[in-house]
Amino acid sequence: MQIEETKGRFGFHFSAGDDDARLTPAFVQIYVKSSALSRVADLPISPHLMTAAEIDRFVDDAILALEAVRSDAKSALAMGRA
Repeated sequence: MQIEETKGRFGFHFSAGDDDARLTPAFVQIYVKSSALSRVADLPISPHLMTAAEIDRFVDDAILALEAVRSDAKSALAMGRA
């Protein structure tokens, strides 16, 4: 079974089931749109995540990194206006 969901600029792909007669463990992978022209999230930004805790850890780390980028970008913009 495969599911692809996109919300805004982000999304995930879910995969589980048979692959060439081998049982494949269920996992999700977080994606982002690769460009402004992309209709779906198509660029993977996470490894295969197999537990709810792995998903939480990845998203929490991404939020912290984005908050740092936001702060640094605002500082750079302010320096450019001074």
